[in-house]
Amino acid sequence: MMIPEIVGCNAELRRAVMQTADALEQGGHVVIEGETGSGRRLLARSTWQRRTPGARSLFTLDCHMFGGATAEELLFGDHSGSNNRFALNPERFHLAMSGGLLLLHAEKLSVRAQTRLAQAIDPLLSRPRGTGMQMIVTCTPQPAGALPLYPGLANILLPVRMPPLRERIEDIRPIAESFLRNASPFERVHCSQALIDKFCAYQWPGNVTELRSVLRRLLLEAHHGLLDVRHVADLMCRDATCFALMQGVHSTMEMPFGVLQQALAPEIRSQQ
Repeated sequence: MMIPEIVGCNAELRRAVMQTADALEQGGHVVIEGETGSGRRLLARSTWQRRTPGARSLFTLDCHMFGGATAEELLFGDHSGSNNRFALNPERFHLAMSGGLLLLHAEKLSVRAQTRLAQAIDPLLSRPRGTGMQMIVTCTPQPAGALPLYPGLANILLPVRMPPLRERIEDIRPIAESFLRNASPFERVHCSQALIDKFCAYQWPGNVTELRSVLRRLLLEAHHGLLDVRHVADLMCRDATCFALMQGVHSTMEMPFGVLQQALAPEIRSQQ
């Protein structure tokens, strides 16, 4: 399955798309594991909209934004969970039982909430395809590599890994060109090979979101249709990522806070 919104030809990315699409097509439930900014939400929503027969409603609940306790109340309709009700409460978020629920940052839920969620999903597993609610969960991997979900929940979800941008070096140019086409539709803007090389040497801890943020700032410079390394140099004192790119380090996370603070001092003073 090719999805226009998901740019890139990386094998791991294609595998993630196919796994998610196949699972949703068969009425399954999925957990998409990946770093912040890697495109987990885009993968979930794009594959859901292209499933057959027809896309049904997909409600998105961000557990990080609402907090674990509020998200649990939205899911189950009560705070305590003492009444042994493990059924989801779709009326709370206007979701039909035949729709889908995209649960972002599920690791923010308490173990109790994840246990209740697992027991709510379990009866849905035996329903015929297309007759029950489907669940798509996203989570951020732990440093040790373990899935940061309660095992009882993780074991009933199909795991899909969204690769970080540093593992998709071949996709950096296509992603950049796609963004520039959409961000500047009335002007043809390209990246020089030297700039692409700089991008490929960087680790991108913020993944695709961080890359797009840098390109967005570069478009504000006088570029005459060609973005180059010199434009990154002009932003060294105004953007932490641009500073790291010019310093040749792998990411801003490798730079001491004092160095970044000193480099960005002019920008900090201008905002005061």
